[in-house]
Amino acid sequence: MFRFQYSVTTQAEPRLCWDIFSDCRRWNTFADIYGAIEWTEGLPWEPGSRLEIEVRRPFATRIEHVITSCVPAKRVGWIDHAMGAALAQWVTFEGLAQGGCRIHTWGDLVHAGRPIAGRNPEELITGFTKVWYENFRIFCDQIAGGAILQSNSMSFLPSDF
Repeated sequence: MFRFQYSVTTQAEPRLCWDIFSDCRRWNTFADIYGAIEWTEGLPWEPGSRLEIEVRRPFATRIEHVITSCVPAKRVGWIDHAMGAALAQWVTFEGLAQGGCRIHTWGDLVHAGRPIAGRNPEELITGFTKVWYENFRIFCDQIAGGAILQSNSMSFLPSDF
């Protein structure tokens, strides 16, 4: 089992961060790897609900994302299954005394030890997590600051990790 974690701090308040995070249509803004993303069972973000996520790059696959816990603007947890691997992941949104929010994610990855797209799964998950959450932080800061975004998506390339 491999444990990963990553945190970012943004000027945006937890409610705004949650509103941005919970809108799956925005996820390509933070890492342009996704194809179709759709809720297939239950109500969005309710425990037991299922989200099917198509990944197009750096390899093609589908991820089944099952929500295990959710308190909007506070925390969310899920379990993913894809390509013989399972991932349990949590995200917390912590309001800061000086304003803004600390977003912290961590998870446990269990896999068969086989390379994926020529990389080990640990490198893929840590690289992707850093890219996605850094771009998410930038987006939240821009929205909180009232900036008008000129770009529709931020680049995610396998060479980034």
